[in-house]
Amino acid sequence: MSFAKPIIPVAFSLAIAPASTVSAHPIDCAILLCLSGGWPASAECTAARAEFIRRITPWPIEPPLQIWRCPMNASFHAETPGERIWSISATVLPAQTYTPQAAVMRDMALQLAGGRRANVDISGPTYDFVRSIKVYDIDWYAWAGETSNGEREVCHRPKARKRLGSYGVQGDFDWAVMDITAAPEWLNMNLYPDGPCEAAGRFRGVGVEWTDYFGQHGFELVRY
Repeated sequence: MSFAKPIIPVAFSLAIAPASTVSAHPIDCAILLCLSGGWPASAECTAARAEFIRRITPWPIEPPLQIWRCPMNASFHAETPGERIWSISATVLPAQTYTPQAAVMRDMALQLAGGRRANVDISGPTYDFVRSIKVYDIDWYAWAGETSNGEREVCHRPKARKRLGSYGVQGDFDWAVMDITAAPEWLNMNLYPDGPCEAAGRFRGVGVEWTDYFGQHGFELVRY
């Protein structure tokens, strides 16, 4: 697997709540915060990234970020939900705690902790990193050859699954058919034009790419 490694400035972490409280948070809240910050090095972000990749590993293939599972406008049924979520952001994003960009993470954490009355709208540019996530599910096998009676040359495609998963304005996930020739280079499919085939060859794998809040691109590819 390959991925882009973001450069994260070194800083001290900020602890607000006990570790037991942090460990109880929904994994999708951690994925949301860690992805936005470029997957900083921490135990929480390591676990969040592992779950993010596990979800695209066949089978079944799931949305890697399930933002609807992060209680953005629901109560945590806890005495201090604000402290719980802020402690998550401070723990999983230690490198950003004292940087100018930390305000973005603080605002996001406070929105997540909004409780019953929160009305979180993620359509703004702050959450563009959610909509940047793309999942490529491809099982493709094609070769040029003649018809069974030798009448003419055709492209045989016994395997032709080519789906693109993407996120909508409010974090909803959906699949659509994609053009096999539009697949990104990092998938390294090694397909080639051959006679009537626009993309001859064999490829089977699932890939996910994203761009974090700071504009750094990353990806993971699972071949099977």
